[in-house]
Amino acid sequence: MNTQLRTSIRVALLVALLAATTVACSKPSPPAAAQPPCAGDAGVGGPVPTGATPGDVVESLELSATDGDGAPVEGYPAGAEVHRILYVSTSADETDLTLVCGTVTLPTAGPTRDELGRTRVFAWAHGTQGLEQQCLPSSNPDSGIWGPMPGGIQTVAWGSLFGRHEGEPSNGQLQYAVDQGWIVATADYQPPDTYVIGRVAGANVLDSIRAAQQLAEREFPAGSTTGSDVVIAGHSQGGHAALWAAQLADPYLGATGGPPDQIRIVGVEALAPAANFVVQPDRQPGTAFGDGLADREMHQSIPLLGIPVPALELQIGPALFSYIFGSWSQYSATNTPAPGAATPAGPATGPLPLDAVATPEGQGTVAAIMPLCLLDSDATKVKRLTAPYRDAATNQMLVPELWNLPPDYSPGQYFRGGVDRTCATSAASLRGWCEWILWNMPGPMGDNPFPKLPTSGGRAVPLLIAQGTNDTVIHCVAPDGSPADQVPSVADCTTRALYESLSAEYCPPGGAQSTLQLRLFRKGPNSPADHLSIPGQMAARKLDRSSSDLSYEGSPSQQFVESAFAGTLEAGCSASILNP
Repeated sequence: MNTQLRTSIRVALLVALLAATTVACSKPSPPAAAQPPCAGDAGVGGPVPTGATPGDVVESLELSATDGDGAPVEGYPAGAEVHRILYVSTSADETDLTLVCGTVTLPTAGPTRDELGRTRVFAWAHGTQGLEQQCLPSSNPDSGIWGPMPGGIQTVAWGSLFGRHEGEPSNGQLQYAVDQGWIVATADYQPPDTYVIGRVAGANVLDSIRAAQQLAEREFPAGSTTGSDVVIAGHSQGGHAALWAAQLADPYLGATGGPPDQIRIVGVEALAPAANFVVQPDRQPGTAFGDGLADREMHQSIPLLGIPVPALELQIGPALFSYIFGSWSQYSATNTPAPGAATPAGPATGPLPLDAVATPEGQGTVAAIMPLCLLDSDATKVKRLTAPYRDAATNQMLVPELWNLPPDYSPGQYFRGGVDRTCATSAASLRGWCEWILWNMPGPMGDNPFPKLPTSGGRAVPLLIAQGTNDTVIHCVAPDGSPADQVPSVADCTTRALYESLSAEYCPPGGAQSTLQLRLFRKGPNSPADHLSIPGQMAARKLDRSSSDLSYEGSPSQQFVESAFAGTLEAGCSASILNP
């Protein structure tokens, strides 16, 4: 069956499934279970072996390139072996060891090494898929690893319905990495209550790189090795994790040991990263209360198939807020950094009470959504649970100062939340929550003790930030009538605000110290420029429907990654539209 026909069938089934939810007659199958060696009492969250240290591989399982009938698994990279790994990472601080899961992809001929014996590692941080282990990429590698974008990192794909663009796995990002002899590491992040907790996600990514190095040495012994050059990339939640991994790298790797220069981060690619959760107008000229990501996202509906029909829309704000508030409330109550920890996971606020931010109705929604995957069979349940909040007056998820209901509200009306103003005024009941929000913001606007820009060995790391200007999830929307080549303002675009805060560090008056790029796509005939399209658009050589042009080689992403590995990126700060 060819790709176009498969896609048409998949879309038709999805439309039918979504339509079925409106009459409550759909009974989707449950999501896949957690897979060995991640499952069970000895798997994720289980006891850490005595003497193990961060980055140690506890157990690995090579995944088969053929199915139960002996047929090739579609998308599995050629000339590669993919391993699901259980490895050691840390949580509340650098001494709090825990077991997490991920995957490592290795070329079957072994990784390429330079004249110094160094390998290259491409580390991928995934976007939001859910909190439980069964939702995460290593449990669903056919979609989360070698599947099409944006869920996977193989087939270059974006769009939906008749605007769907999808290439072939042979031209994909994962296959390209294998062909170059790179090691590819992916982290699941620690389940089930660490959603956008930057220190935890950052540590999980860094330790997945260590684990990938260790597995490569086991599979392909090469005598002495001098470490790896690393590019970290991620989308959405994963963009946040990628930024945090690079900000955390120097203090974390120093606190947890390991030879100097074992991991040398040479580039970071953050695609529509979760950032600028709240704006601080006194520090961010051009912004006002309500421009922060939390306020922009709170009452947002997104069309699941690119069609603005209420029955086919998801209230994305309540879905993501359920993950955030549920995670932070549970995590803060059960995880306390040790006194004097070098890399604490959060501020010393004590437990964050859920009833301080969520109404009784909202608390019920949080409890119902936390165990669910955002994708696949659970998507219909998430949609049903969040649908009532389309009438934000009758159904209020958050306390009034956050919900910010307008006095003249009418059902279905979009409006912004009140997190920016509330956190600026530091209401006593919400002060701890606001401290956690500021702590977990990547970049210079974050209030935490870590470096405020990606840093490796004391040097600023080249950074590419990319997004579409029709993104209503991680908000970046070009105003109607604005020039096609104009980058949206800090008030209209989360990544522009992040870029501006970083540029003062990357390009101070005395001269640029590293590379900082902001690259945006405008909406057009072949450019959805929305949240889910950006990984595929950045990974495509050209923006048209020809499968030969849906190739990672020659794409903006590939050009940045290769130049970062080669050390040829020119220092300086630049912001531009890629398809004016």
